[in-house]
Amino acid sequence: MPDPLSGIGRTKRTSREHPRNQEWLLALLPAFPLLLLTMRLWYASRQDTQTLLLLVQNISPLGLLTAVLLTTVWILPALVLSGRMLGALYWISTRGWTGADRSSWLLRAAERLPGWVVALAVAVGLVSWELRFLPTLEMLALTTAGLTVRDRFPGRRTLRVAVCYVLPAVAAVLVYAALWPAIGQAIAARDVTTSILLLLPPGIAGLLTGPVPRVLARLLTHGLAVVVAVFTPFLVGVVVMKAPILPLTAFQMTADEERDAPRVLVGYLVTSDDQMVTVLGRDGQVSFVRGDRLESKVLCPDPDEAPVTWVNLHGWYVEKNVLSWLAPAPLQTPADPRCQGRSAD
Repeated sequence: MPDPLSGIGRTKRTSREHPRNQEWLLALLPAFPLLLLTMRLWYASRQDTQTLLLLVQNISPLGLLTAVLLTTVWILPALVLSGRMLGALYWISTRGWTGADRSSWLLRAAERLPGWVVALAVAVGLVSWELRFLPTLEMLALTTAGLTVRDRFPGRRTLRVAVCYVLPAVAAVLVYAALWPAIGQAIAARDVTTSILLLLPPGIAGLLTGPVPRVLARLLTHGLAVVVAVFTPFLVGVVVMKAPILPLTAFQMTADEERDAPRVLVGYLVTSDDQMVTVLGRDGQVSFVRGDRLESKVLCPDPDEAPVTWVNLHGWYVEKNVLSWLAPAPLQTPADPRCQGRSAD
């Protein structure tokens, strides 16, 4: 009778036979977020060291870390699901083969991801991923489930057929039926990228639950894992560089008789006290404004980026995630002229 715990779980016993001193990796875990935060401040200061020191002195690390985490929370499900899927695919494709490397780093990473972590990753991705990426999430989840069943229950053919082939086919039909209005809009608008993201993943989910040729298994799985590991930091860095770290505020000031200074200053509030207000302009220039010159100030809305596509599903645009769609809509208030650099008078 086949061992139902065979497969990825077996790599745990194998890896213990070859102990590796990798505790130093734990010390590097805080290094990447710290590097991202430093680069974000360096980017905001326009590469000026004195401005960077000013921001470090006055910005709350907790607030900055919160902004970064809210911006990059979507990356965790992608890493968990892709790592578990590729590790399981490699093991299934090479199991029983003398050339299989049971101490592979990809297998070790996959076997350290328990089922509840994978399920939690799917739930987080469901609310944090944009609508156009949800078919990809469905593909990763069903592929991971199919590979897990194929690995742990190799002798149960009925269960394997149901999870690896029937379930992806039924799910593909349901996804296409639910997303058909958005798919039709994307095709009509000739939006190739959105059309591929909505059409391709559900259709190929059933094709990814089986083993690949043994001679290509390591090159395919480890190659894809390396690509994900290399490009993820760059992708996260690009997103973090655009994350807001200070409140955007417009200040209306009294006229300066000594010099012709603008009456409205729009920028990011760094610090404020009874005597002076420090503002970081959107061009990276730091301005110090006396408190007695301030007439009023207003918090400006976060400027939204121009949408890449107008494809939507019953008013839910494909560039919005479930959380933003379910959350209460922001109050529609008239645009304040001070946020546009004009006086409110």
